[in-house]
Order: sequence, then structure tokens, then C-alpha cells
Amino acid sequence: MAADLTLEAYVQRKKRGAREYFYFRVVRDGKETRLPLPHPFSADYRAAYDAAHRQVFGSAPGDFDSPTGVRALVKAHRASARYERLPKQSKTIREYALTLIDDRWGDFEARDIRPIHVQALYDTLAARPASANRRLDDISAIFGWGIPRGFVDENPCRGVERVQSTDSYEPWPDAALTILMEQGLPHIVRPALVATYTGQRRGDVLKQFCDHQIDGATWYLKQGKTQNEVPVPLHPVVLALAESERAARRAAAVVDPKRPLLTNSKGDVWTDSGYGASWRTELIRLGLRPEKNDDYEDGQFRPTFHGLRHTTATMIANAVARNPDLFGGIGRVKTMLDHLSERMAAHYARRAEVEHMNAETILLLPDIGNTGAKIGNAPR
Repeated sequence: MAADLTLEAYVQRKKRGAREYFYFRVVRDGKETRLPLPHPFSADYRAAYDAAHRQVFGSAPGDFDSPTGVRALVKAHRASARYERLPKQSKTIREYALTLIDDRWGDFEARDIRPIHVQALYDTLAARPASANRRLDDISAIFGWGIPRGFVDENPCRGVERVQSTDSYEPWPDAALTILMEQGLPHIVRPALVATYTGQRRGDVLKQFCDHQIDGATWYLKQGKTQNEVPVPLHPVVLALAESERAARRAAAVVDPKRPLLTNSKGDVWTDSGYGASWRTELIRLGLRPEKNDDYEDGQFRPTFHGLRHTTATMIANAVARNPDLFGGIGRVKTMLDHLSERMAAHYARRAEVEHMNAETILLLPDIGNTGAKIGNAPR
């Protein structure tokens, strides 16, 4: 393997018996400078190489990178207050994206990165849709941060075609939903409860569930994805939850009708990434998911927050299926959740109708042979 090792500029390899030695070697004006280096696979190699380069040339590689290049964008973002304010787990995930774009595009100007480049990068990650989508979200946040700071004029992540996992948004089984609602931490459960009773997305629940958008028992929101204005009737459970949040706010002397009602354990407004990290940690604590996606067993339920929306659709469809003429059929499924396509609304309505019809059909079958306690007791 050592013979195939590609060495950087100015790195020289020497072999003495079975041992290898590496040096930073430069000859300038007839004078040789040779500085020892650790093995290139060593964790100390990069720092030693940069120090040797700086000693000989007065600068480390990359010291004179373009001030508007991707590498400069990565360095500036890491040093920013935005990055520092990220929760620990969100910062770790953001670091994955920073390292990725530095590795792939570090030598390019930031404004030269186009959607076609982002799409190509995304496609290399698409075998794991959830991870690919999270990585894309963080890359988009990095470039979005760079717009007002002169790195780019527009975000190259816009318009990138995402892969949607077919099993990522499956409705929650009753048992899993019960564990979440009864054993989950209150600040994690409250947004999930609002989402389940309203069928709305996580971002809308976290950012728009506030007093100035609630009138009586109706929540008037403008959906973040579709920009559609949707009046959402609030279930008594959600109204009670909202009132408890208001009471806590009054006790804390907080008066701001535009401030979201749902907050984290410290009483601060949730960020989407902050809630996402806490949500994942809580699911692991409750035993609803493994720590790593690769540890899911075949056919195992994969809980997602967006799956709560599909749970709502399923519950409405099941109720409607009992009497489509009375409850409005497919129209009620689509109207309540608003952005569901006709295809998705029809999917939930049809599945509920089939399950309800089959449950009734089984009652039409006559008794066949020995039944009940007689089964297996016939004389041989």
C-alpha cells in the first residue's frame, strides 16, 4: 500500500530497512531544507506539513485562498456567531456539511457553484435520503449565510431535486404514538401533539403557532411550503395546550403575541434544526429508533415528525370511510391537510375505504366446519 501512496508537493519518502521516513524537502538557491514529517496517515501530519510549509515559504497552503472562495466561506461560517449559537448536535451535523463542501469545492469561487454542481453532490448521497436531505439543508444554510456577506449572489441549492424515501413518512402505529405521547419529554411532545391534531408541518408548528394567528378556536396560518393560507380548526386538546403555554408566559411576564407558543426546555423559541436534533435524541431515549439509521431492521417502523401528518390523514380517512356521504369523502382529507395532492389524498381515502369494507365483508362469511372450542377436538 505504501508504494501507491500519493505524496503532496515537497514531501519526500525514504526507506531504511522495513521503516519509512518522510520529510518536507525544498532546495532553494542551492541550499537544501529538510524537515521531518510524521506519516501522512498520522493525525499530526497536516499540522506538521503546514508548519514546515510556513517555515520555508512564510505561509501555509491555503493562506492566500480567494477571499470569496468556498474555502473562505467555510472558514468564515465556522467563525460566525450563527455557527457558534447552534446547539451542540446541530453544530456537529453542520460540520459534516462544511467539511463536505470544503473537500469537494474548496478550490472554487463560491459564486461559481451552480445548482447543477449541488445536484451532482446530492446525487452521490441519495442512497440515504434522510441524511442527503439534512446535508442539503445545511449546505443551503451555509450559502444562504454567505449571500449578504458577498460570497454569492444567490443560493445554488434552490431547485435541487430531492429524493423522498417511500418509507420515511409512514403513519405512526398506535403503540409507537402512545409511547411518544405518554413517555416523551413535554417540550418535545407538545409540537408533536399540535402536529398530530392539525396535520401541519414541523416548521409551521414551531414558527407559526402563536397568538396573533389564533382567533378563537381557529389557527390561521400561511403554509411555509405552499404559501397557501389555511384556516385550521383547533381540537380542545390543542386549545388546552395553548392556554397552558399562555399561563406560563403570563407568569414570566412575557407579552408578545407574535412569539411562538411552543418553546424548548429553556423557554426559548425552537429553531428547526434544534428541535430536529432534540427530536432524534428523544426517539432514541424512548427506544423508538436506533442510534444509527443503518441499524434499522428490515421492515421496522421508522418514526419521523412528518409521519405525524400522514397519521392525521390516515385517522381522518378512516373516520370518513365509515360514511363518505356524511363526512365528505376525499374532499375532507385534502381540505384539512391542504397541500396533499389529489393522488395522496386519494391514496389515504382508498386505503381506508378498503380496510373498512373488508372489515364489514368478513362478517358476511358463514361458519365453516367446527368452530370455537370444537376446533381440534374432533374424534380421530
